Amino acid sequence: MTESPAVSPWLTLAGAFIVSASVALSPDVLAQEEGADTKDSEEIVVTGSRIKRDTFSSVAPLQIISNQGSREIGSIDPSSILQDSSAAGGQQIDITYQGFVTPNGPGASTIDLRGLGDARTLVLINGRRAAPVGVEGAPFAPDLNIIPRTLVDSYEVLLDGASSIYGSDALAGVVNIIMRKDFDGLELEAFTNIPEESGGIENTISAAWGMNGDRGFFGVAVDYSDGEAVNRQDRPWSESCESYLEQTTTGEIRSTFIGYQADYTMNSSPCRISFGAQRVFDNFGQFGSIYYTAGETNTGIPNFSEATLFDAWLDQDQDGVPDVDFTDYFVANDSGTQHLLPERERISAMAYGEYTFSGDMNITPYFEALYNKRETFARAAPIALATVEDLNVPGDNPWNPCNPNGLNGVDCNVAYNNV
Repeated sequence: MTESPAVSPWLTLAGAFIVSASVALSPDVLAQEEGADTKDSEEIVVTGSRIKRDTFSSVAPLQIISNQGSREIGSIDPSSILQDSSAAGGQQIDITYQGFVTPNGPGASTIDLRGLGDARTLVLINGRRAAPVGVEGAPFAPDLNIIPRTLVDSYEVLLDGASSIYGSDALAGVVNIIMRKDFDGLELEAFTNIPEESGGIENTISAAWGMNGDRGFFGVAVDYSDGEAVNRQDRPWSESCESYLEQTTTGEIRSTFIGYQADYTMNSSPCRISFGAQRVFDNFGQFGSIYYTAGETNTGIPNFSEATLFDAWLDQDQDGVPDVDFTDYFVANDSGTQHLLPERERISAMAYGEYTFSGDMNITPYFEALYNKRETFARAAPIALATVEDLNVPGDNPWNPCNPNGLNGVDCNVAYNNV
C-alpha cells in the first residue's frame, strides 16, 4: 500500500484562498459578460436612410473613404479622391474639361456615380444638401473643391440609388462629406505637387483652428491653392494633333483625313481639319466665309481664300493642282497654345460648429458658413467668330479685309464679280 505524501499546510491555505477568490469574483465576471451581450450598440443615421441603425445592419451598400488614408498616398483633393473611387463612372467633369457650357464654369469638378451623370448624384455635407454654387445661375451639382481640404474627415459613398429618400437627384447614389470635429488648437499644412513632366506645379496652404468642449465644438479653416497651366505640347499623350479614327465598311481602320483629297484633290492630312478656325465672315455676305491663307488668295482679297463656294476657285490656273491647299492652314495642331490644364487659383474658407443644451430635449443648434472664390484661365482651341451683331467688325474698320480704304483691304463686291 502506497502512502500519499503529506501536503504542506501553507499550500492548503493558498489553494483555499484561490478557490474563495474565484467564487467571490465569478458573479461580477458573469454580470459583465451578460452586460456586454445585452448592451445596445450605438445607433447612428446612416447615409441613405432616415432610420437609426448601426453601419453593419445597414441594407444599403456603403463605401467609406478615410481622408487620412488618402493623404498618406498623396491625394488631398476631394474631387480626385471621389473621382478615383471604384463607384465613379462615366464622364467625370474636372479641371481638364474646358467645355464652355459647363454649369459651374471652367475649373470646376463634380462627381458622377455609376455613369448616370452628376445631375443624378447627390452631394451632402454632414448629411445636409450642399447649396448650388458656381456660375450661370444655380448649378445642379456643386463644385467639390469648395470645401477646405483640411476639414474633411471621411467620405461616405452610397453605392445604391436613394431617390426614394432624397429625390431624383440621388438616383445614381449619394456622396456624404463628413467634416472633422476633433479640433484642438491651430493646425498648419502645406502641400506641393510637382509632376514628372514640365509645368503643372500645384501648391496648397491650409490653416485650421478649433476647440472642443463637453457639449459642442467650433472649427474654422482657410485653404489656398494655385496651379500652373499645362500646354498640350507639354505631355507626350497630347502633344500630337487631333486625328480622325474611323472604320470602313470593309473593316479597315483609318486615322488620316482624306475628305479634302477626295473632294478637292488636296493633300491628305494626318490631323483633323478644324475648318472653322480662322474663319471670317465678310460684311457683304457675298462669300459667306473666307479664311486667312497667308500669301495665298483665290478671291481677290489679299491673304484670304474661300474653300467650297466655287470649286473652280481652287484651281484657277487649271494645272490640276489646287491653288490653295487648306490642309496647310486648318490642322488642329495648336498644342502650343491650347491648355491641357488651365491656370487656376482658388481660396476656400469655412466655419462651423454646434452646441448641445442640457436637458432631456437634447436641443443641438448648429451653423455652417462657407466662402469660395475660384479664378481659372483656360485657353481652348481657336473657334470661328460667329456672325452675332455685336461681334461684327464695322465696315470702316481699317483691319476689315472688305474695307477698300483700310489696311490691305479691297472692295469685296468687286472681288466677287471678278472671280
